[in-house]
Amino acid sequence: MSSRLRHSAGLCFLSMVLAGACGNDNPKLVITGIEPDKGDVGGGTSVHIHGNRFRAEGPRNVKVYFGGHEAHVDRFLSDDELIVQTPGGKLNESVDVLIVFDPGGKVNLPNAFRYIEKSQTGPSVDDLNINPDKKPKK
Repeated sequence: MSSRLRHSAGLCFLSMVLAGACGNDNPKLVITGIEPDKGDVGGGTSVHIHGNRFRAEGPRNVKVYFGGHEAHVDRFLSDDELIVQTPGGKLNESVDVLIVFDPGGKVNLPNAFRYIEKSQTGPSVDDLNINPDKKPKK
């Protein structure tokens, strides 16, 4: 076998291993992460839960808990992404995120989400300069 052919075969094998490790071909329901991993202490942060096989075997019921408080499930965006709205929490507290699929079981992500105070330093709607004669706020 030539070195070029061995190199190609090795890359092909590596691609298959990486695809499996990344969850692309995993035959089981898996959670790979959430984003963002922090949000407003008052709740209402949209959190995307990533994984695979969320809907592959048909419809599933899902409940998601942040520190024991149930989140509002918005929707399944795809077979590998679920969107929820966080409940409120305690400032600077890191909480476990528990995802319960029926059927499918449950996955606990320890200390996966932290509650923070909503940033007051970012731009707001009031910062928009819609009227050209109006001076920007300082």
